[in-house]
Amino acid sequence: MFRRIELYLQDLIKGRHNGPLALMIKAVLCMLSWPYQMIVCVRNWAFDYGWVRSYTPPVPVVISIGNIVAGGTGKTPVTLALAQQFADKYSIAILSRGYRSKAENLAEPIVLSRGEGPIHPPAFCGDEPFLLAENLPKAFVIVGKDRHKASDMAAQAGAQLILLDDGMQHRHLDRDYEIVVMDGHDPFGKGHFLPRGFLREGLSSLSRADLIILNHVRDSDHYHTVVKQIACHAKAKVVGTKMQVSGIWDLFGKPLESLSGKKVAFFCGIAHPEYFQETVKGLGAEIMCHHIVPDHREFPLEAFREFADEALDAGVEWLLCTEKDKVRLDRNLMEEYPIAWIQMSLVVVEGHEAWNKFLEKAKSDLVRRT
Repeated sequence: MFRRIELYLQDLIKGRHNGPLALMIKAVLCMLSWPYQMIVCVRNWAFDYGWVRSYTPPVPVVISIGNIVAGGTGKTPVTLALAQQFADKYSIAILSRGYRSKAENLAEPIVLSRGEGPIHPPAFCGDEPFLLAENLPKAFVIVGKDRHKASDMAAQAGAQLILLDDGMQHRHLDRDYEIVVMDGHDPFGKGHFLPRGFLREGLSSLSRADLIILNHVRDSDHYHTVVKQIACHAKAKVVGTKMQVSGIWDLFGKPLESLSGKKVAFFCGIAHPEYFQETVKGLGAEIMCHHIVPDHREFPLEAFREFADEALDAGVEWLLCTEKDKVRLDRNLMEEYPIAWIQMSLVVVEGHEAWNKFLEKAKSDLVRRT
């Protein structure tokens, strides 16, 4: 029931429900957003004017990757792409909150990876930090809500560069660079603070950005249109990116050559399932049905089996999911169903010069400070 309510409210905010009831709920959500907005503004004012001070960790460079909205902009792919630019020459530590995981509620941060891949399951540490540890086997990955302690642990491990995943609101930890990731389809979170919209920062907070990553860019016209909107609130350069398919794999690691013309079903628990649906359609597959749960949530086994059995009865050849969903699956399902996952990677499509200059400056600081 709670999952249905959560999905309903998300669709309501996105404008997919209308009528008197929807209008009444929106009015209530709007009133609830006012105190949230006030708290955020006062908190940022306290940091901006020195009433609350940030802790500077003893590492050469700290880069924060965050956003002004709740979820779904592509922070984790950006963190991964950044880490790959530095991993060969520098010791990297990634600090993640581990949203909706058991580790998030612990008093002390936990080490997920010591540079040899993940040592805890995703149910304990969170799906996104697990993915980062899995894709960056040389990186030190620390999970927990206390970024101060986590940064000290990273320094003790010899980190030269800290990447602060989802760090924009964690201002208690000082940073050298602030990267803000925005969704090209909805850069301003429907124009309202939580819970009426998706904003968790005011647009004035964009002035803190050193670089803005505009993700899910369709084409050059789309990029330049949104850049003009952003320019009213920020002076930072804007880099346009999008996610592209880099592979399709079954759960045993065997690649699939093509999905064109095949009957498929998809399941996911991500912030924007519509993006995954478009990806599957773009591969030429015929979507027969789908199964969606809220972002970061587990797939209840009984409900998943019901969905999978109905899909197979309808002639579906493959059950498709994202890489993030793949790590949350019950391992027993590997033998029972034809499940495959689609691997995506972040590519720069606009603002190449700004991206390269940012990397050069950060690397120059690392050379100078180490």
